[in-house]
Amino acid sequence: MKQAMKVLVAVDGSQYGLAAVDEAARMPWPQGSEVKIISAIEMPTPVTVGTLPMPDNYYAEWEKALEDQATANTTSAIARFNEKGGSGVTASAKAVKGDPKTTIIEEAEKWGADLIIVGTHGYNAFERFWLGSVSRYVASHAHCSVQIVRHRKNAGTGAMKILLAVDGSACGDKAVEEIAERPWPAGSEVCVLSAIHLPMTPTPETWALPDSYYAHAEKVGRQHAEEVTNEAVARLKESNAAREVPLTITSKAIVGHAEETIISTAKEWGADLVVLGSHGYRGFRKFLLGSVSQAVASHAPCSVEIVRA
Repeated sequence: MKQAMKVLVAVDGSQYGLAAVDEAARMPWPQGSEVKIISAIEMPTPVTVGTLPMPDNYYAEWEKALEDQATANTTSAIARFNEKGGSGVTASAKAVKGDPKTTIIEEAEKWGADLIIVGTHGYNAFERFWLGSVSRYVASHAHCSVQIVRHRKNAGTGAMKILLAVDGSACGDKAVEEIAERPWPAGSEVCVLSAIHLPMTPTPETWALPDSYYAHAEKVGRQHAEEVTNEAVARLKESNAAREVPLTITSKAIVGHAEETIISTAKEWGADLVVLGSHGYRGFRKFLLGSVSQAVASHAPCSVEIVRA
């Protein structure tokens, strides 16, 4: 099974940050794992209003208030973590200064985090820096795995429904290994999903390939999807040998665009968590090729974990 992990949980004092804490607390992390809870705050930049400068102590008081709020966030978060579970895990808390989007990533890299857990967004004045953009930025730019947490409907049961999306790539294989190596709540289910993406059928006004071409393309795509899912299922069944309570494993291959198929399946199946790999594209290449992981993270009805090596 997987060795001890370093898990960084970002909070902002909102219910969404607390959902991230709850998710970290209820997970049975490998023995010896560490959880660090951080609250990042962006300090105000001194400005003048019209021609009248603000009082000298105005920004100092504002900064002090933000620091106190961040400390209160981490204090309540670690108390909640210990209350909800977290047995066998070393937990710590830290308030850090800076733009939350970059500070979370920098802290994760300095600490050597294996996984960042972050909520989606917050609504009050203190949380204005989050508003969804923080989780998206962290998911796009972090060098480790990232889990974006949404409230689980069946959180009280412990067992999870995990949708594992695979495509036969190296990053997809990494997602399979992450599921296989990590402990999960007893009674959890894993559904291995592979989307079969077919070439678009041309309109009658354009030159068209023979019908046999599309039939052959579907046959080849389905064979590949079945091979990929079968390999993933075999690896997960192998990992069950080391589990006290084996994972329940099913699989399916569905024709459709990857992101749409993953999102719709997660909704229909009632998934608690979608796990998929990230190709790690950056810059212009990412713009050209798009990102299935980003689309799923933004639109899935449940939590999403993007796995990176």
